Amino acid sequence: MSEQEEKSEKKQKTWWPHHVLSAGTVSIIFFAILYYLSSTYQIPDDAPEMIPLPDEGEYIPGPEWFFLIFWQPFWFFTGMKKKLLIWTAIVPILISAFLVLLPFIHKIPFHRIPGIGFPFKKIREMRKGFIKKTIYVLPVLLIGGLLMTGIFKSGYQAKLYGCESCHNAAMGHRMYIPPADVADYYRVDRARQIKVGKYRAGKSVGLDKEGRHIYDVSGTQSYKDANWQMRHMYEPTFTW
Repeated sequence: MSEQEEKSEKKQKTWWPHHVLSAGTVSIIFFAILYYLSSTYQIPDDAPEMIPLPDEGEYIPGPEWFFLIFWQPFWFFTGMKKKLLIWTAIVPILISAFLVLLPFIHKIPFHRIPGIGFPFKKIREMRKGFIKKTIYVLPVLLIGGLLMTGIFKSGYQAKLYGCESCHNAAMGHRMYIPPADVADYYRVDRARQIKVGKYRAGKSVGLDKEGRHIYDVSGTQSYKDANWQMRHMYEPTFTW
């Protein structure tokens, strides 16, 4: 073993203390931000003295943002586009598989492949440092950035904290207390509402020649389906 290789081996970072300190620092920063957000943006609720308004919660960070992004396809993929819903399961699986296989992908000798090997060869020859590490983790950063952008764009306008305005104990069983058998409710009662409701919600966008309202029903389906549920979270005072 050469002298340079021996020095490189001595400088090899170990689990303790290098990894523990770096991961611990990131964790402390993450929990500090989480604590700040949770203490600054609290639920505007002091029930029963003060119940929040139905439209409260917009622009306020909430844990619901993380799953709202996965509900978005039920809002947009309707009608002829409904067949695209299968991709809501396929795409996350492909992304997860890509991230799991990424360490093995990094071992592929791309620098030897004719035609595309030149940029990979230049990266391989770079000195170890922040820039080289950033290039290597760029796929993860891009996927993480797209995911966080989607979480923000799909969640910030949802009026999440105003639910208790209507869904409280004073409203009784249908509005507050859940059904005794939730599975039976969704399988029978809710399915019946979707089938016979024939309610196509839409905002009035103008008047026709006879003075009747023209409603925008694009993208809507029927009463109490997944599309209705999404609209209810974003526009509770209109879709109810």
